Parts: sequence; C-alpha cells; structure tokens
Amino acid sequence: MLQEQPPEGALLAALDLGSNSFHLLLARKIKGELSLLRQMGEKVQLAAGLDENNWLHESAQQRGLDCLRLMSPFLQGMTENQVRIVATNALRAAHNASEFISRAEAILGFPIEIIAGREEARLIYTGVVNTNPNAEGHRLVVDIGGGSTEFIIGEGREPLLLESLHMGCVSYANRYFNGSEITERRFHRARMAALSELLHIQQPFRKLGWTQAQGSSGTLKALSMIIGKGEFAPITPAALLELEKDLLLAGSAQHWTVYGIRPDRVPVIPAGLAITSAFFEALGIAEMHYSAGALREGVLYELLGNGTDEDIRERTVRSLLERFQVDPGQSGMVTTAALHALNQAAEIWGLAAPKWSSKLEWAAKLHEIGLSVAHTQYHKHGAYLMRYADLAGFTRLQQQMLAVLIRAHRRKFPVAEFKVFAPDDQLKLQRLARLLRLAVLLHHSRPETPLLDFRLEINNSTTRETLNLHFAEGWLEHQPLLKADLEQEANWQAAAGFELTFS
Repeated sequence: MLQEQPPEGALLAALDLGSNSFHLLLARKIKGELSLLRQMGEKVQLAAGLDENNWLHESAQQRGLDCLRLMSPFLQGMTENQVRIVATNALRAAHNASEFISRAEAILGFPIEIIAGREEARLIYTGVVNTNPNAEGHRLVVDIGGGSTEFIIGEGREPLLLESLHMGCVSYANRYFNGSEITERRFHRARMAALSELLHIQQPFRKLGWTQAQGSSGTLKALSMIIGKGEFAPITPAALLELEKDLLLAGSAQHWTVYGIRPDRVPVIPAGLAITSAFFEALGIAEMHYSAGALREGVLYELLGNGTDEDIRERTVRSLLERFQVDPGQSGMVTTAALHALNQAAEIWGLAAPKWSSKLEWAAKLHEIGLSVAHTQYHKHGAYLMRYADLAGFTRLQQQMLAVLIRAHRRKFPVAEFKVFAPDDQLKLQRLARLLRLAVLLHHSRPETPLLDFRLEINNSTTRETLNLHFAEGWLEHQPLLKADLEQEANWQAAAGFELTFS
C-alpha cells in the first residue's frame, strides 16, 4: 500500500504530547519540502503527575488540557490527513491514559496516538536525519525525554538499532532530587540508576558503533548551551565533568539561566546531566552535537512522505511474515478473499476509508503468525505477538486493533475483546472480523487458488446485522466440509449477536 502524499501547498501539523513538554509544529509543503510556519512548546510535565501506581493526577491532566486549548485553534479547518498527534512515555505508563486522551481529543478534534518506545525512537531518528546534513557511516542519536530516553543507531535514513529506556529528566528529577539541594550523594544515586538501565544496551550499541553522535530535544540542547556559555557547543566527557563539579558546588542549576536556559527547565537539568554523564560512560561517547530535529519533526516528515512512497508499516508486515515463517500461499489467498469481501461490504458497513482496508489486509496477512508459537490456540498467540511486539510504524491503538482481529479470526467470536475501543470503532472492527473469519473459513482446506466465487448481501435493518453468503447455485451441496464449517460459524456468530446465512 502506498502512503498518500499531501498535495503541493498543503498545511501539515505535528503535535507531540511529551512527558515533559507539549510541542506543536505547523509547516507547509513547498516543492516537496517543509516550510516551517510556526512552532509552539509548553512545559506541562505530565510525568510529574504520575503517582506511585502510575495514575495521572487530575492537576497534571488539567495542565495538559489547558495547553491543548491554546494549541487547538491552529488545527481548525485541517483534516486527519494533515494532522498527526502522538503521545509518549507518560501516557504509555498511565493506567488512566484513556481518560486524558478522551478529554484531549474532544478539545483538539483529532485522534491521539500513544506510540511505543521504539516507535518513538524511530520517529526521532527520522526527525534528526531530515534536519541534518547527510553523514557517512553510522549515526548515533540520543533523545532524553521527560519519562524515557531513546537511543538509535542508523545509517542514512534507516535505523539499525532502536531502544527506549525508562529514564527521563522529569521522572529522575522527582525520584532523586525532588526540589531539594543538589548533593553529591543524590547525583551519584541518579547516575548509578541510569548506568544500571544502560547495562542491557551497552554491548550491542558499542559493537555496532558510529562515526558521529547527535543529541536531540530540550535537555541535551540545554547542556550544549551551558557548555558553550550561551552558544551551542559539543558535549564531551570533560565538559560534562566540569558541569557536574559546577552543579555540586552551587547546589542548584539556577545560575545556568544566564546562558539562556528557561527557568522552568532548571529543576530537571541535574537529572538530565546525570543521565547524560551515564550514557556517555556506558557507550564510550567522545563527542556529541545537538540536533534541532526530534520527534515532532519526524512526525511531520512522515506526513510529508519521508522521501519514500512506501508505508513503513508495509515493511514491518513483510518482516513479520519472514521472521515468523508465515505460509505465504495461505496468507495471500486469505488476504485476497478478505479484500474481495470488503469490496462488497465497504459502503453499507462504513468501511470505505483506506484505514479499514489496511487493517483488514494486515490482519489477513498475519492471521497465522501465532503458529510460530504453537498450533493450539494459535489465534491467541498471534494476538499476543501483535499487541506487545515493537512494530515500526504502528501505534499502540493500531496494534491493539490488529491483535483483536487476529484473536477473533477463528473459534468463538470474542465480543468482550472489542469493548475496549470507542463504540464506532468497536462496531467496524467487529464487521472486519466477520469478513476475515469468512475468508479464513473458505480456505480451511488450503486450496491451490483463492475462492472468490461468492457474493455477500448485508441487511442492517435488524439488530443482528444479517450477512448473507451466496455461492453458485448447487455448488455448496458438493462441499460437505465447508457446509459444516459454515453451520458452526453461523452458530458462533449467533452467540455473538450476529446472523450469518448461506446458500
């Protein structure tokens, strides 16, 4: 599937709901490139609002919602194809994230995607690559956020190694400094905690290596400016050691505001310095330069097309098919039949938008992925893999949707599994699942060619949403096994509140 390209002159917007700050970028597509029109950044510190049980306090939610009310007018008049809003670690961690997301979407009028840590890392790398000169060899990129720190090694436009660690300038500030005077003991504890987090990525990153290192986002920007006394300067181990001595002598980072550091960033700089000092040591970094491009720029460049006509998710699906040795013949036949069924049902079932055909296609291709774990209950194994794997290009919600389609493609129809989605999405996903189930059932015998000689009739006038499946006259009477499968399927759908007839 090709990624839809915005037309020349299109207005594009990226909104990054970070754990420390919210950032909005507006740009226009001019001759295939981005012309930046406006950027807004507000300190929200969602991560500071997470309690010990990872519930997001109402006060933190209100800070975020107030910020979004300021930003929402800039999105008015735009469509979903022009806007992408992503949320990161704080909302990944918050057990009540759906509550905040619902309130935020009501203000913005656009969906919000909670992205996984490695997907965040991939988008950060995209932002850095597209806003910096081309580099020979491998490039290391590090981004310290409010609740997590992302590490990437890539070559050209391609990330080769992606990691996201649970250490951020806000979460570490709250845990190890908490507004108190900066002491050597506190700083040492924060630094040792970061070194511990880095242990499992240290060896693979050092082994792959890099020719240049770049740091993105606010913390590394601030450290670069402090080192350069108001100007951007390379970050080195010696410079970090001098900053540490200066910080411990002063007992605070307040005096660094003379170098252009915003006062509201002062409380998180000691934590950011401890994390930076740790990863410089763990990875053996000699020098790092600040990059203005980061997550939000990566999101914008993906809206633009990112220099490729291929959706990154297509590559991810292909990789999964190869990695888990999914039978390409069966996968292809089921996919062809599922899309054939969708073509007949799309208009009346409200599934004409490309996003629904994409989800059905991906689920159909991957429906047997769980066989790599075990044949018994393989639909459940497949759902687990899709839900929890780090899948480049996919948001958590998209993975959850694919997981439920794969979970529902055989056996009993798991109605309860769909209830986590918004009502409209819930209904459409159930409809997609019914189409996928039919495509799988029609190819139960694993024939040589896809079975496409069928016709669907849909009756939405009843609460049971009747689906009528028609074959050539008399054909089904010569297919006793398929007929028995269809009878069982009709019973399973009836138990879920649907009606399936066939002739």
